[in-house]
Amino acid sequence: FAFKNITYTLMVFSTVPLSLIGGIIALWLRGLPFSISAGVGFIALFGVAVLNGILMVNHFNELRKQNTYSMTTNRIITRGTPHLLRPVFLTGLVASLGFVPMAIATSAGAEVQRPLATVVIGGLIISTILTLLIIPVFYRIVHSFATLRRPGSKFHLPFFILLPMCLLIPFDASSQPAKAISLEQAIGIAKQNHPRLQIAANAIRQAKATRGEIVEAAPTSFNYSWGQLNGENKKDKELSFEQSLGSLLTPFYKNALVNRQIKTNTYYRQMVEKEVTAEVKRAWAYYQYTANLCSMYRDQDKMAKELQRIGELRYQQGEITLLEKNMMTTMAADLHNRWFQAQEEEKMALARFQWSCYSDLPVMPEDSTLSLFYTGTTDGSLSEAHTRYFQSQADEAKATLHVEQSHFFPELSIGYTRQDILPLKNLNAWMVGVSFPIYFLPQRSKVKQARLAATSAQIQADSNIRELRNKVLELEASLRRYNESLRYYTSSALKEADELTKAANLQLQQSETGIAEYIQSIATARDIRRGYIETVYQYNIAALEYELFK
Repeated sequence: FAFKNITYTLMVFSTVPLSLIGGIIALWLRGLPFSISAGVGFIALFGVAVLNGILMVNHFNELRKQNTYSMTTNRIITRGTPHLLRPVFLTGLVASLGFVPMAIATSAGAEVQRPLATVVIGGLIISTILTLLIIPVFYRIVHSFATLRRPGSKFHLPFFILLPMCLLIPFDASSQPAKAISLEQAIGIAKQNHPRLQIAANAIRQAKATRGEIVEAAPTSFNYSWGQLNGENKKDKELSFEQSLGSLLTPFYKNALVNRQIKTNTYYRQMVEKEVTAEVKRAWAYYQYTANLCSMYRDQDKMAKELQRIGELRYQQGEITLLEKNMMTTMAADLHNRWFQAQEEEKMALARFQWSCYSDLPVMPEDSTLSLFYTGTTDGSLSEAHTRYFQSQADEAKATLHVEQSHFFPELSIGYTRQDILPLKNLNAWMVGVSFPIYFLPQRSKVKQARLAATSAQIQADSNIRELRNKVLELEASLRRYNESLRYYTSSALKEADELTKAANLQLQQSETGIAEYIQSIATARDIRRGYIETVYQYNIAALEYELFK
């Protein structure tokens, strides 16, 4: 409080973190650890840094008071800063040069001297440069808020206090809490933001934009001639134009090709929409799986810690051997490790869920209850989006073949001629022409290639549909298998696991069972519960795949 003003005091002490930065960087560059001597160096460094701050603020205040009418803050900084360059630099330079021998010393005790000197030299270099920049800026900020001062008081409002505190508080946009959303909301967000759906929608618009290429008329030919065209007079004139209309069948088949391309892209978008939905549901099911697995291991970890404590007491009382105590300790450590792994997997599941939604804000499933995605009854049908897309690709290849075949048909052309053959003027004539492709070998080759491509596309479509049907049959078999496993767990296994755990705990409390038998019983019950959780997850994944292809 040398300035009788808390704002100026805090301004001076702002040079402390500036010098701290330089000292840390100097230690890092030289590869020196932080030690007691380095701490002493920081103390000396802070004193010199604060001295520079006091020098600058005091000089600014003297300039403000030396005239009858005080200068503006900008004028004070403009005049005072150049005058301060020499004293501030000399203060830092003298102190830095004085510590150079200690920084490069190699004699006895050098390992103590080097960290101290390194901190002082590095901190003063950085602090001197930053002080000349930061103090004038803070001085300008403080005096820019004159309206925030109370009349007649030298105590400023705590703007300068809040500013460093705000700078020290880390801000992370990703640290905001995740919003819990339902499965339907997650699917809606994914359909709105997923890039594959956006690309599929653009493909439909791109196919519609090709309608302008249906009629491809050749460039119109204009000709103008003059001179001796037809007679003795050399001032004859002729104006003519000609336009080729092409084949009349080609635009018809091109329009059919464009319609087929639009349908293909429409079916593709429907297929992508089903895949996006399945991707979100898959991430939802994976989160439920990891959350329940983490909950199970959390309960097991609590139980193992309690048993470890009981084992320690019983070992001290001589009721169990050292081997049995070590077995309980090992079990507790193993369960704690499994709980940690389950926690990390749950974090990855949350990240995967957000990725599947393509949401900019953190989101998470609102329900972590382990549930089944039931599927409908089997009627032997396949996914219309997939089958229509596969067949539409083959039909698109056939439409391309028809376009190539249409080029064998004659092409029409029209023309107009206007002549001045002196002494006759304004002689008009119309022309209609038909052109036949006499040399048709190149076009015949194109037709052959298009026919082979159409055949291959049809074979590929049939193969894709066959593979889709086989995939559905495999998924039906998997669902039947998982259904049987779930029936086993829900009807008997889970109840047996609960009874096994209760009986093992009761026998352990009454000392009617050994530690090895108890650990085996607990492990068996845990494996049953984990098997149930994994079976539910595998069933859900198979159900989602089945729903995707049905």
